[in-house]
Amino acid sequence: MKLATIVGILGLGLMTACGSESLPDGEGSAPSTPSTTSTTRPAPAPPQVAVPGEGTPSTSPKLGAPYPIVLMHGMAGFEELNVGPIGVEYWAGIKDELAKVGETEVYVTEVTPYTTSEIRAEEASKQIDAILAKTNKEKVVLIGHSQGGIDARVLTSPQGLGYGDRVASVTTISTPHRGSYIADIVLKIASASPEIFDDATRTILKFLQRTAYDLQGDSNLRAQLVQLSEKYMRDVFNPKFMNDARVLYESYAGRSNSRTGIGVCDDGIYPNEATKLDPAQSFLFPTALILEQGLPVKVNDGLVTVESAKWGTFMQCIPADHLKEVGQLNINGTNLQTFDHKKFYKQVVERIRKRGF
Repeated sequence: MKLATIVGILGLGLMTACGSESLPDGEGSAPSTPSTTSTTRPAPAPPQVAVPGEGTPSTSPKLGAPYPIVLMHGMAGFEELNVGPIGVEYWAGIKDELAKVGETEVYVTEVTPYTTSEIRAEEASKQIDAILAKTNKEKVVLIGHSQGGIDARVLTSPQGLGYGDRVASVTTISTPHRGSYIADIVLKIASASPEIFDDATRTILKFLQRTAYDLQGDSNLRAQLVQLSEKYMRDVFNPKFMNDARVLYESYAGRSNSRTGIGVCDDGIYPNEATKLDPAQSFLFPTALILEQGLPVKVNDGLVTVESAKWGTFMQCIPADHLKEVGQLNINGTNLQTFDHKKFYKQVVERIRKRGF
């Protein structure tokens, strides 16, 4: 496969999905702190998510469980995106499905799609404040997909925004807690050969309303990728942003490319169901192969390995690639969709409720 083709595929996987990372300056050097300011163009203002009934907080005693569910999207994410007459939900049909089983207090935060988790968590915190004011609940339950899980950790960490007194639990879905090698590769190629990278990704970036100029010159986007690199997450982020002892942390991992996950998925609270296999969508197949490098094979969802996704109590592996996990782009040529993402999120919420939250 030609280098330009591989790079183009990598760009599509990273930008349309939700969690990725990059190569810090200089192999073996200390990771640099991602910049959160741009010298070329400012980061777009985050969408203002309206919470019905927000306003003056109630003076009545705060209510306990069941707590509101808050869904936090990943990189390049959104609540709802209108492409012409077509409306696309990031959490495809999940809110409506949860409502059918009585879960009517489900909210979706919407933050800047291309920036660091420190900034995204700050933006999400204002929306969570509004949710708490509207519902008069003591706490919320956070469910984050991909980078959304990193945002949730910044939000709750005592070294972050310190929301541990207002968050009952954090559930992460294929979040790159230890980074993703795919982003390392993409930024390494971008730095070494920007002409090839720009040519290969121009069509993809245009579709996403981003340009090659954005990737080369937007320090917010580059900082986001650097932050989620393997080296930065391992050496800087994880040692800094510690878990809050008052918060329950749980995680799920996706496995794709028809891998059973036997061995790496066996330590979950719930069964791995190894006979259920997921063929990766066509543009995630090459990245899945890249992540599988070495022995034993590193089982992954096309962007995040199972081992990177584990944080806190590991709950389960699910047979889905990175986008099928939220019901996105279920188009795979001859392969039919095999993963019921709506059923999965009902199970996730049911398990959270059984915890007493």
